[in-house]
Amino acid sequence: MLRKKNCYSRGTSKKFRISRSKVDDFINCPRCFWLDRVKGLDRTRTPTFAINNAVDRLLKNEFDHYRKEQVPHPLFIQEKLNYLPFEDTRLDGWRENFTGVQYYDKDLDLTFTGAIDDLWFDEDSKKVIVVDYKATSKEGEITLSDDGWWPQYKRQMEFYQFLLRMNEMNVENYGFFLYANGIKKGFFNKQVKFNLYLIKYEGDTSWIPGTLKDLKSTLDEENVPEPSKNCDHCRYFEDRQDSFRRLNYGQNMNLFDRYTLMKN
Repeated sequence: MLRKKNCYSRGTSKKFRISRSKVDDFINCPRCFWLDRVKGLDRTRTPTFAINNAVDRLLKNEFDHYRKEQVPHPLFIQEKLNYLPFEDTRLDGWRENFTGVQYYDKDLDLTFTGAIDDLWFDEDSKKVIVVDYKATSKEGEITLSDDGWWPQYKRQMEFYQFLLRMNEMNVENYGFFLYANGIKKGFFNKQVKFNLYLIKYEGDTSWIPGTLKDLKSTLDEENVPEPSKNCDHCRYFEDRQDSFRRLNYGQNMNLFDRYTLMKN
């Protein structure tokens, strides 16, 4: 069923809101993004994991305790970092999914938003550091990579840095992923233990302004854009349509023709 609310209309939508995750949708597939934001056809999504949300909440509670006291978290002392949890009256709003850090681009007439996890303050450089919490449970150490979910995580970090800078915050070029990795050894005993990994990442926000301009151009398109060659959602949709036609109308269609067209 098509969504009727929160759809973009060229020439009439003012300060239309685009979240950080929707920017990532655009990067992954302009067609899926356009169908969602313009036509109200939501892209199917995997459910969030409650245990990850619980870890996120507990980490926020923990750092908020030290934020209130304005004393270093034990992690800072362990890693010899001259940091404090950053204190700002706007932080609670910046963490909310439907509020977040907001930036209105006058030229594009779009409002971009993103909900951050945490901010730390470097007492030496006097700059704010973006921190993103992650949780998983897998063997071995967690290290920065260009594979799997890491490209998306890196863009996420960079987009938060960009939004904060647009709000005149003095933000470090680097940020941290605070990764909690669940330990599977031993017994449950009504508790799960985690190893914490503090992973530093040097962000590069230079890709963002051009991407946002392209995103606006896509929103203004009258016709459905071409899909990304790597979009599993579009591939599934095309195959489903082709299968339906073959089964119901007896058309002799090759299921793999569309794969070939999308790859070339």
